[in-house]
Amino acid sequence: MTAVCFTPFKVPRVRVTRLSSCGAVVTGSCSQVVTDGIISIEMTKNYEDREEFFVKNGDGLFCVRETNPPILKWMDLTFTFCNVDPDIVNIMAAEPLYQSDDALATKIGWSTDENSVVNVNFAFEGWTRLSGAGVPCTGGQEFGYVLFPWVVEGTIGDMTFENGVMNFTVAARTRSNSLWGVGPYNVDLSDNAGTLNTPIPMLTPITSSQHHRMFISRLAPPASSCGCAAV
Repeated sequence: MTAVCFTPFKVPRVRVTRLSSCGAVVTGSCSQVVTDGIISIEMTKNYEDREEFFVKNGDGLFCVRETNPPILKWMDLTFTFCNVDPDIVNIMAAEPLYQSDDALATKIGWSTDENSVVNVNFAFEGWTRLSGAGVPCTGGQEFGYVLFPWVVEGTIGDMTFENGVMNFTVAARTRSNSLWGVGPYNVDLSDNAGTLNTPIPMLTPITSSQHHRMFISRLAPPASSCGCAAV
């Protein structure tokens, strides 16, 4: 079997998708947002500590030397954005939207509600650049594709209003038992001779114990826009 080594850098695009409280994709007219307003994605694994079972006999020597290995509980995530899209705030932190009185009821802000966090369920995808990937001007560009299939407990971080640009952060965590499967989107191009370069979803589904996936993709990320779109 062969392998491809790669070096991710930068993060030009991300997509958030609304999920139900069971972790399933919510289809509808306002279920996803694609943005290039991302600054960074921080991921920290949170483990249940190792259990140790070491017992000495009457002579002071170990007669039992066993451990239960650490178990991943979840991944702590921090997303930092450089522009404010009310629909992203609504999906990632479940904060209620504030709308204008025009005919379209344009979403122009949000409110902070003390009970919002319990309603947060979303999937998060990101695309990275790959150092040295692709040949310029040939259309052979490759990307790193990053997926967190079920993210919960999203909260908006501290904000500073000052003589400068205000960034905003969302802190959240992953959870297990995702129903993402292979997802509702095409995220790669086929390498199979019979279907070469046809857009395809992931080849294998996310399992119940998987919190994160990353792989090389030849399909460019979707275009960004302000506001939500249908799934």
